Amino acid sequence: MWLNLFNLSILLFILSFTTNLFAAKLDKFTFTSWNKPDLDVFYHLPKTIDNDTKVLFVVHGNTRNADDYLNSWIRLTKDKNIAIFAPHFKRSSFISFNTLQMSTSSGKIRTDTDLYLHNSIDTLFKYIKAKFKLNDKLYDIYGHSAGAQFVHRYLLMSDNPSVNKAVAANAGWYTFLNGADFPYGVKNPPISLTDSNVKKFLSTNLYILIGTNDIDVDSSINKSKGAQKQGINRLQRAKNFFTYTESIVEQNNLEFKWKYQAVPGAPHSNKVMSKAAVLVLFESD
Repeated sequence: MWLNLFNLSILLFILSFTTNLFAAKLDKFTFTSWNKPDLDVFYHLPKTIDNDTKVLFVVHGNTRNADDYLNSWIRLTKDKNIAIFAPHFKRSSFISFNTLQMSTSSGKIRTDTDLYLHNSIDTLFKYIKAKFKLNDKLYDIYGHSAGAQFVHRYLLMSDNPSVNKAVAANAGWYTFLNGADFPYGVKNPPISLTDSNVKKFLSTNLYILIGTNDIDVDSSINKSKGAQKQGINRLQRAKNFFTYTESIVEQNNLEFKWKYQAVPGAPHSNKVMSKAAVLVLFESD
């Protein structure tokens, strides 16, 4: 019995050591070429970079575990010609990254406009294209939970983002195209928001993904008045966000390229949702 326990301990140690080795292999650089705090970016490149190499940005949730997110996507895209970049928005520097540093989740507008993250991914995209000799003119982007909040607000608030496809998975709450004050709606935004922004937002290939089992109302979900008006849980809020946006499009005869996908049985889990997202983003590859 003691021998078996000893062997088991050795096996667990080896597995742990192997896992740590795998995690340690992740490449990382620090982006400093802007007027904001330094941004660490984990990344993974295909064996060969060529004219067909695609670029994917992966945006973590509020746990800020960009390295874990990247590891999941490395496994999901191991046979694909994709360069993956996972920025790490440290809590100490980017506490409200989910709202692009423009407000708190309770609705208070942040006044330090130098920290705002609109256009940040496109700035980073230009940098990595030069650094790694990438030729892709457009990028794909995926975000889960707080990362999904970042993604849809980024598409709305940025100046003509160079996005091919975007996935917002299991967002906790949204910025509706209604008369609620920002960040819950588009009234009184902290930066200029034009008709061009909205039209570009609606005509982007944006996929709203939500797990049908993402219905827990725990301490991680935003319970502010503005968020509660969007629904009780993440599943309700995703449905309401998409349905309301569809009605705006129909009323104004606008171009609309969004898609809504409920992932059966999926909880609030990046690992589960990323498996659905990879099919959305790269199913034809």
